[in-house]
Amino acid sequence: MTGIKENLAAVEDRINRACRSIGRRREEITLVAVTKTVSSAQIEEAIMLGLIHLGENKIQEAQEKRAAIDEFSAGAANPTWHMIGHLQTNKVKQALRLFDIIESVDSLKLAKTIAQEAAKLGLTPDVLLEVNSSGEPGKFGFDPAETIQAALEISKLDNLKLCGLMTIGPLTDDFSKIDRAFSLVQKLQTQLKSILGDRINILSMGMSADFELAIKNSATQVRLGTAIFGSRG
Repeated sequence: MTGIKENLAAVEDRINRACRSIGRRREEITLVAVTKTVSSAQIEEAIMLGLIHLGENKIQEAQEKRAAIDEFSAGAANPTWHMIGHLQTNKVKQALRLFDIIESVDSLKLAKTIAQEAAKLGLTPDVLLEVNSSGEPGKFGFDPAETIQAALEISKLDNLKLCGLMTIGPLTDDFSKIDRAFSLVQKLQTQLKSILGDRINILSMGMSADFELAIKNSATQVRLGTAIFGSRG
C-alpha cells in the first residue's frame, strides 16, 4: 500500500505532465489537499511534505482538526484552510473563524450573510462562487446563466472579496461531459475577469479523477483527496 509521500509524488508528476501538455507552468496551479475524514496525523504528514492548502467539507470536522493542526504548525507557515462543502447560513460565523477562503458560495443570501457576519468580526474573507456547471438536480451552485449577474451583485458587498469561481464536475465516466462543464466555467471566469479585472484570479475545479481536464481548462486550483490520502472507507 502506497503512502502519502508516494501518492503526492505521483500527483505532482500528473500535474506537471498536464501543464506541459498545454504549455502552462506548474506554479500556476495551487494544490488543495482535501482532508475530509483524514486524521490529524495524516494532515501533519502532508504539511511536512509541503502541502499548505487544506480543504474541509464540514464545520464540525474542521473544528476538531484545526486546533491540533494549528498547534502542530505553530512557529511555521500556517496552512490556508478552504471551506469547500455546502455552507448553511446559520454556520457562517463558525466558518469565518475557521476558514481563510470560502469556495462554496452558492446563493446571494449566503453571500450577504457572510458579509454581515464578517463585518461583525472585522474580517474580509476571500470567497468563490460555486457554479452548478453540470445542471445536475440537487447539486448546489449558481445556474451558469445567472452566475455573472450574481457575481456582479456580490462583488459590491463590503467585508468579502470575490476572487473567482468554483465547480464540481459531473459525476460520470464520460470525460467529454466533464470537459464541457469545465470549459463552461472557464468561459464564465474569463467573462467575469473582463468585467471585474484581476481580482478574479482563482478558478477552482478538478478533483482526483478529473484534475488533468481541469488544468487543460485553465483551472488555477485543484482539490485532491483520494489521490493524496488514498481511498477512504
